[in-house]
Amino acid sequence: MRPRLLIVWCLLAMLLGAIALHEATGLFAPDPPQPPTGTIPMFAFGEPDLGQVEIIYRGQSAVLMRDPNGLWFQHGAGHRHGGGAGASGAADGATPDDVHASDPEQAAKIAEQLAVTTRMLADRRVEPEQGLDAYGLFDPQAVFLFYGRRGDQPDYGRPLDVLYVGDLLPTEYAYYTMRDGDDALFLVPRYQIALMLALAFGEAQAPSLLPSRPSAATD
Repeated sequence: MRPRLLIVWCLLAMLLGAIALHEATGLFAPDPPQPPTGTIPMFAFGEPDLGQVEIIYRGQSAVLMRDPNGLWFQHGAGHRHGGGAGASGAADGATPDDVHASDPEQAAKIAEQLAVTTRMLADRRVEPEQGLDAYGLFDPQAVFLFYGRRGDQPDYGRPLDVLYVGDLLPTEYAYYTMRDGDDALFLVPRYQIALMLALAFGEAQAPSLLPSRPSAATD
């Protein structure tokens, strides 16, 4: 019986030692749960909160604005200036020709895409292990600036948020991105960035929704 008793005491001593080690260091604590992919909200505002969005992409700039009726248009394209004495919506001191008016179909398209963009979900949030240039964020290829609204006018005091878009990951299915004032990186699906750039600059100038794959060789 003595060898069995010795084994029992040894096992008990090991158990007590493991408990003490866990209490002191947390060595055996489970890893914190990681959020599933595509579940990290990027923004705390929605399309109704926006008064203007500016998109800068490879040296080009596009500005999405609201007309006096709150409808979206892209400044410099897809909008018209009100004309004639009967034009409505002119601000005090402005002539009818100074009033921007949007095309309803284009306005709906912009509003729909901005609603999607403001619900953008990142796959992961990671801490950078290298300098920003390693992720294409020292000189980002795209920048999205989101401005709020004060009544029917954009609020230019401070952007609600700024999103910097760097390089694609090696898989080419997600971009490295960073929000203004946040040191962490967010891995955002490629298609979410591509849709916004296509809206602003056209599909021909925007990246494709999915990476292109070489076609199989044929005889």
